Amino acid sequence: MFEYSDHENSPWITMDLEGWAPLTEKRPTMQCRKKSILFHQDDEADAVFIVKSGRLRITSYQEDGAEKQLYIAETGSMVGESSCLNDTRHQFSAVAIVDSVLWRVPVGELLACMQRDWQLNRRVISLLCRKKDVFFRQILDLSFKQATHRIASQLLNLCHQYGKEHEKGVCISIHFTQQDIAGIVNASRVTVGNVFNMFMDQGLLVREGKYFIVTDLDGMEQFCKG
Repeated sequence: MFEYSDHENSPWITMDLEGWAPLTEKRPTMQCRKKSILFHQDDEADAVFIVKSGRLRITSYQEDGAEKQLYIAETGSMVGESSCLNDTRHQFSAVAIVDSVLWRVPVGELLACMQRDWQLNRRVISLLCRKKDVFFRQILDLSFKQATHRIASQLLNLCHQYGKEHEKGVCISIHFTQQDIAGIVNASRVTVGNVFNMFMDQGLLVREGKYFIVTDLDGMEQFCKG
């Protein structure tokens, strides 16, 4: 399958579920409907959530209403751990993008399990480092890259994570909106729409129904590199 050299910095974060067994084994799941809010920014951090299936959007809001999507929590991703470990209020909001199934782990149980299980401790640290790398890459991209390059990068990330071979190229097999991309790259939906149209005009991207197909991976990566 297509390999993208920068995919480790993808804001679509997924992990294998098996590694969370010390926290999830025999724990009941909870159903979370699309657009449900798990927690708001500034809420008390009293639990973490692990995604069994579905997808969560992690977003930071400013007082003027501006928002920045930080990452997308996919299957196996934990959310809320940094605030729980730091004993602070949540610095972002978590919303279900699609119908999702989650485990809710109270912070006391998380800490107790981490104290007695080094592998789990290491896994939480690894996840925190992964998110740090994602945020660092976003800072660099916002500082040095144009919106066109940032949008191309996210399309390649989606190809790596959800791409399926197609006669025209690589089909991104999940539904996403231009607003989703706009929130991650810190651009307007209009800007993302214009860039998508440019990619289509240049033969790099086509749309079939609700799915996008990247028809020229090398060309898209050249845009990503600027």
